[in-house]
Amino acid sequence: MNKSTRQLLPIEARLLLILAVIYINHESAIPGIADYGITIKDKVEHFEAFYVLSFLLDFSFPLKPFNLWKIIVLLAYGAGIELFQLTVIFRDCSLLDFLADVLGMIVYWLSLPWLKRLPFLRDRWSVEP
Repeated sequence: MNKSTRQLLPIEARLLLILAVIYINHESAIPGIADYGITIKDKVEHFEAFYVLSFLLDFSFPLKPFNLWKIIVLLAYGAGIELFQLTVIFRDCSLLDFLADVLGMIVYWLSLPWLKRLPFLRDRWSVEP
């Protein structure tokens, strides 16, 4: 990967991160199906969303590893969504949703050694200042 392509990667990741946050904010604020039980589909969606957010946040700032600061940002965002949903009549705040968010981040972190071996992603970790 040439230098200009490496410089473009964080810009693209940041744009996708912004779009993902807008989409997630929208989905967490619109009326959903009122199902106050534990639904696997909802937990899978939380897991997937935070795996993708972890990936995009990590790629948006390639000079820093996926570390505590990135995790804190994602934890605050996930907690913020759940706290916001306390104020919305047609949504509910769920500790299990938040735990699914955390699981998505953990699985991303655990998958880093595998991701670093993929040819089309490998250059992300060789970015130089």
